[in-house]
Amino acid sequence: MSSITYNNFNLLRLLAALQVVYTHTVEHLHIANETVFFINKLIAYFPGVPIFFLISGYLITMSYEKNHSLKEYTKNRALRIFPGLYVSFLIGLMILWYFGQLNGVGVMDVIPWMVAQLSFFQFYNPEFIRDFGVGVINGSLWTISVELCFYMILPLLYMFLQKDFFKRFAVLLFFSFGFYYYIHGLSSNMLIYEKLIKSSILPYLFYFLFGIAMYKYRDKLITYIENKVLLFLGLYFFICLIEVDLFFYDVVRQVVFLAFIFSFAFSYRSLSSKIVGNNDFTYGVYIYHMLIVNVMVEKGMLGEVQNLMMVLVLSLICGVLSYFLVEKPFLKMKKRSLFGQMHRDD
Repeated sequence: MSSITYNNFNLLRLLAALQVVYTHTVEHLHIANETVFFINKLIAYFPGVPIFFLISGYLITMSYEKNHSLKEYTKNRALRIFPGLYVSFLIGLMILWYFGQLNGVGVMDVIPWMVAQLSFFQFYNPEFIRDFGVGVINGSLWTISVELCFYMILPLLYMFLQKDFFKRFAVLLFFSFGFYYYIHGLSSNMLIYEKLIKSSILPYLFYFLFGIAMYKYRDKLITYIENKVLLFLGLYFFICLIEVDLFFYDVVRQVVFLAFIFSFAFSYRSLSSKIVGNNDFTYGVYIYHMLIVNVMVEKGMLGEVQNLMMVLVLSLICGVLSYFLVEKPFLKMKKRSLFGQMHRDD
């Protein structure tokens, strides 16, 4: 098989989702075990959300290039995101109802939240939820808003980058890096407009752009990274250990991180198919894990390592069920898909 159709993207995304699950669970369930803390510190070098955005830039560009019909592109994106999102929202709503969190809440308080959760503003969190669990019923969904924005702007980015690719790419990259450093320099007490910037595509656009560039020049770049995952892993660890507070250093670190992720995707290419087959359980794992964590917080299940294991196992189970019962049936409705070509990555 070609380097494009035979890869480890499904496994990569699942590991990225589990990194997010692990980190959130340790934080919100207040698990302070030394081994758990060490693992958490180690996997923090491989943040799951940037991995999602990197891979998304690559795969969505591939999807768009294979089908320039804006109608079909929009339909495919909607089928990929909204069915699973709507089911997880309904389950979240049932959890709030079960714990009595909706008692005394007016319809006009609930409707704006429902509209936000079922459209493009998943980062919106109303007052009536803030004293439940961790304070947000499914806080991880802010990345869905960002992902949907990436979907919407890709056709425009594609046209914009057709001419003078490197110059325009560099301008957008510099622009996004500026916002990335801006939000990382903010305190926890952010103003409303700062929170909106942090939840927008602006600080994360460079990850998506790297993915686009990787796909556009894949024939040349894959040659330099395939089957070199251990080399890039060692280089990445070396750079991370230096820890120099300089703009240029962080740019280099991000580029090496990018190279490592895509080297993983194109090294030992049968690894993903051996572990997860042609299935992608990532989305379900990601959109359900905070519902599980919130229930545990509400029930006072804190501080125990076995609760971490429980969240990981239950999240995986939810991911499998979501994929086979919700996502896959809707993905079959796509007129044109990458499913048979690269493990339904689109």
